[in-house]
Amino acid sequence: MKAAHILLIPVVVSTLLQAQEPTVIKAVKDRAQRGTLSDQRQFVRGDTGKWSDAATLQHVPPIARKPQGLSLDEWSEQLAEKKTATTATDDNWLIFRSRQFDDNDRMWIEKIERRGNEFTVTMHEAIWQGNYFKTFTYYEVSAVNFGKLPPGDYSVRWIVKPLVFKQLEKPREAMKDYQTNWPLDAQPGNAKTVELKTAFSVR
Repeated sequence: MKAAHILLIPVVVSTLLQAQEPTVIKAVKDRAQRGTLSDQRQFVRGDTGKWSDAATLQHVPPIARKPQGLSLDEWSEQLAEKKTATTATDDNWLIFRSRQFDDNDRMWIEKIERRGNEFTVTMHEAIWQGNYFKTFTYYEVSAVNFGKLPPGDYSVRWIVKPLVFKQLEKPREAMKDYQTNWPLDAQPGNAKTVELKTAFSVR
């Protein structure tokens, strides 16, 4: 009997560990896929007078409800002070609004994972380390659709990991192709990883 218990323990531990592993919903497999995990992206120039030193994250109603003619950024601002609710028939959208960047800086979602009612979004923030010849500031608004979810309480961790780089794929077109012109030599940066959290309910 004792031998049987010894054999069962590793099986139970292995099963528990497997149950804790997150499911990868989407992940970037090569550089050309950067930017594709955002279901919508918007680039907002800093000279509009709207920018922030800190990123924000919010759960919003289905984007189909967004008033016609209103940008994603403007809509997220209108909803910032409101609690949004969704039902099992609605899509669940998260909007991430970045801190202010210079035109050569880049950001993209690397991976989206789910463990039960917990979602984790991993994003890279790549900061240009080369010389600037002409520069302006901008921030990016990135929207992700988690789709329809069963009734319950959900939480989201949005992790921003720092990178640095000196070379773009198309160095003379930094601003023109900011959504597709990616770093060639990105390396881990010294800045701290940023983690934002939010929670929402489906009724």
